[in-house]
Amino acid sequence: MTSETEHGSAASSAHGGPESPTPRQRAKRLPAAERKAVILREASLFFAKEGFAASTRDLAAKLGVRQALLYKYFPSKEALLEAIFVDSLAIHWAMDWAKVLSDQSLSLEERLAQVYIAHLENEDGIGIRLFLRAALDGWVLPVRRLDLVNDKLVRPMIANLRREAKLPGFESLPLMAGEFELAMVLHSSVIFHSMRSHIYGGNVPADLHAVVRLYVSTFLHGARPNLLVLHGPDAPADFKLPYSTKESTV
Repeated sequence: MTSETEHGSAASSAHGGPESPTPRQRAKRLPAAERKAVILREASLFFAKEGFAASTRDLAAKLGVRQALLYKYFPSKEALLEAIFVDSLAIHWAMDWAKVLSDQSLSLEERLAQVYIAHLENEDGIGIRLFLRAALDGWVLPVRRLDLVNDKLVRPMIANLRREAKLPGFESLPLMAGEFELAMVLHSSVIFHSMRSHIYGGNVPADLHAVVRLYVSTFLHGARPNLLVLHGPDAPADFKLPYSTKESTV
């Protein structure tokens, strides 16, 4: 992560070279809470586009404020970036996925469809750009997101599939590595849909509901028999190991 001194460094362009200062358009006065929210939102857009090496001096110029004002609300660039990721996670986890997936009044297919439809509808392209950049830079923040995916989505999903198949629960058999990989067949399909929409700029169907239902139906038709294979004697030994996220100290 690129650090900056509290009161700034030389401005840099998107390509890392120096650029001449430009006149700052003064921002209108706002209440403190509203100003902080504006900074957070604009900073998310700014770093998603320019990358984390971009300077807070350039961000301040874009906002029409002095750089010192940024540090009034966020004591360092690192603190600002941390707040951006916390905010992005909050948006994506506003829906209690585990609660939806535990609703036995609906079919598992319907529950999964509801969860992933909401996920795609909440994705504006900013969060996925930020987390991809962070993962490439080796930050710990994407690992936190993977932990959330495991706790709030994968475990409830696999618990439901085990229940249907009359297999042991997690209290007697922890989540296996192969089961996590099985869940990623569906999750990765949805994430890649977001990447095609917001990063690659590819054509995707406009009907998100139909896309998600296609993914979910296809996944469940393969997941149910393959779960039994994972619990059988012929499954690869590595797939039977307990799942755990990779530890990181970044």
